[in-house]
Amino acid sequence: MNDKRENILSASIELLVSKGLHAITVAEIAAKAQVGIGTFYKHFKDKEDLVQQIWIWQKKKEADYIFNNYSADNLSVREQYFVLWERVVRYFVEHPTEYYFSYQFASSNILNEEINSIAMERFLVFDEFYEEGLKQKLFKPLKANHLRLFTFSTINGWILWAKDEQIPFTDATIQLFLTMSWDSIKN
Repeated sequence: MNDKRENILSASIELLVSKGLHAITVAEIAAKAQVGIGTFYKHFKDKEDLVQQIWIWQKKKEADYIFNNYSADNLSVREQYFVLWERVVRYFVEHPTEYYFSYQFASSNILNEEINSIAMERFLVFDEFYEEGLKQKLFKPLKANHLRLFTFSTINGWILWAKDEQIPFTDATIQLFLTMSWDSIKN
């Protein structure tokens, strides 16, 4: 990836999280990224395009983390659930800026179907184990993607709550939460 484009993405995600989309200007983004305004427009049409490209960039980094050395071979549906969702929690705990960006923009209408299909392509692995779990009648009768979205929303809310309440993200706490989220969707 182009260094200047990467600088813009990194600077922008921090500004978006701290100030919000409508409170920042392209000039502010360019200054923080140490590039000219023309360089911003060389890489992005506008701030909405920037948010879309950050979403794709951030989800690629998140997927690289989550799926690093992951194999579903010989894992039950329950084991896949716990392994993958624990990695999601740990990614967001270790990358708070990315967490807050994801939290703020996951439901944004800026992220249209095309952008989401690009950004979320690797996360369809989650739907695969949910589909298998549905076949085994392990889960409540929802669509696989609805189970994924419910779990993701639950995890997002729990992380925010835990941060606000200053609850430490220990192994035991993470496992307790994942057990609670599993229990909420299982039959």
